[in-house]
Amino acid sequence: MTLSARYRDLPIRYKLRLIIMLTLGIAGTAACVTILAHHYYTLRESLRRDLSVLAEITGDNSTAALSFADRKAAEELLSGLRAKRSIVTAALYSADGRIFAGYRRDPFATAPPNFEMSEEGASFENKRLRIFQRILLAHQLIGAIYLDSDLSEVYSQLREFALLVILDLIGAVLLAFILSAKLLTVILKPI
Repeated sequence: MTLSARYRDLPIRYKLRLIIMLTLGIAGTAACVTILAHHYYTLRESLRRDLSVLAEITGDNSTAALSFADRKAAEELLSGLRAKRSIVTAALYSADGRIFAGYRRDPFATAPPNFEMSEEGASFENKRLRIFQRILLAHQLIGAIYLDSDLSEVYSQLREFALLVILDLIGAVLLAFILSAKLLTVILKPI
């Protein structure tokens, strides 16, 4: 017996219940996907803003080390970034674009890339967020900072949120199932 034949043979009560559940399931799933996508991009943008601020603060704190060519102070400053577990690599560049000091969470991580002083900004590439910012002192370029962060923080929060959304969807579908059974019994009650 085919699916359409089985559907045709169902009592009207079950047909209506099936239509209600399919409609709710499809609409609920579409809403959940939209909410999750919005949350993902919001989390990414939040991480970009946070790391941009961190880069700016670290850059401002490194002006003395860059001005006086104090590599040890610059490396100590960058080593403080280990508190932010998502940062994989960080580097300070001198005004001529050469690496002045660096930090790597993992000693085997790739070295920071070369930096063109004309580059600046944030980009998401290969599940990473990379930020380049110039460092100015009295409106004069004295160097730049680079931060490379993985997106593990974003994915962790997204997984938690997705679980919550899925549980809400399941709860809504179960509630609709129960209510539709009660309502259809009352509406289709023989007179």
